[in-house]
Amino acid sequence: MFQLKHKVLFSSIGFIALAVLLAPVCFAGVNAAPHLGMGSGARALGLGGAFTAVANDATSTIWNPAGLPAVKDLTVTLSSTPMSLDRKHSFIGLVKRVGKGGLGLSVINAGVDDIPSYDKNGVRTGSFNQTSNAFAFSYGHHLGVVALGASARMYMDSFGDHSSTSGFAGADVGLLGGNRARTFNFGIAARNLGSAIGDDTVPVIIAGGLAYRVLHKHVATFSVDVQHEILEIGESTTSLHLGTEYLIAKTFAIRGGSRLTEDRAQFFGGFGVNVGGLQLDYAVKAIESSIYDDIDGGTHFVSLSYSY
Repeated sequence: MFQLKHKVLFSSIGFIALAVLLAPVCFAGVNAAPHLGMGSGARALGLGGAFTAVANDATSTIWNPAGLPAVKDLTVTLSSTPMSLDRKHSFIGLVKRVGKGGLGLSVINAGVDDIPSYDKNGVRTGSFNQTSNAFAFSYGHHLGVVALGASARMYMDSFGDHSSTSGFAGADVGLLGGNRARTFNFGIAARNLGSAIGDDTVPVIIAGGLAYRVLHKHVATFSVDVQHEILEIGESTTSLHLGTEYLIAKTFAIRGGSRLTEDRAQFFGGFGVNVGGLQLDYAVKAIESSIYDDIDGGTHFVSLSYSY
């Protein structure tokens, strides 16, 4: 037991050192792939993105790969976010438990359809689609006291039939721990470490979170994340995420959450229904206000998962 605790301690120190050392190297002046920082899954987004210490489903491959050992034996998740009439953002994830660990495969797809194309004289010649795909392989391992996880991601970007780019879309590392009663969890994750798409870099995201569960006949979860995106822009890139989930009889869940920065406030709501391992989750960004923009909202998120 003494040796195990030392292994966990040194692994945690190594994780934190890696994140701190690589983060400045990955500093980005322009966000080359903003869709990679959006997050995925209607459940997590319904909690306002306060999911680093909660991660226990297939979207752990995005939020915190250390959560993969907590996923049920085999889980498949499909998630879609219709951003507008011509923009799309979707996620596909597959997780399989392997001993004390969990293996995950996932794809984030984003794109814009029907982009007008013109010849050198300014005459429209038709349209084309822009598609971005980020493929991730993830693994998380439970060490008894904490779990550690990592993801490696490849990126492919195509513009119609004319050109495409590909590259290393970064590594994610994560840590997740808690007490034996599973009432308190803490998590740390660093995402997009070393990511490069062509000549551009993708900003590193550092997130830390806490989650507290009230375990009675029904389960209430309260979570909070602090997230910092290493990106040089005019707006604040440090955000506070707050989320609440109330699960009734392991079947129906009600969720609410918020994402707050110095410049912007976003508020989310949603629900989930689970019947026989088939789960439907829905979330909506109901309100978004900013010192730069008018009040906006109405973005919808839908996920479908099956576990057994």
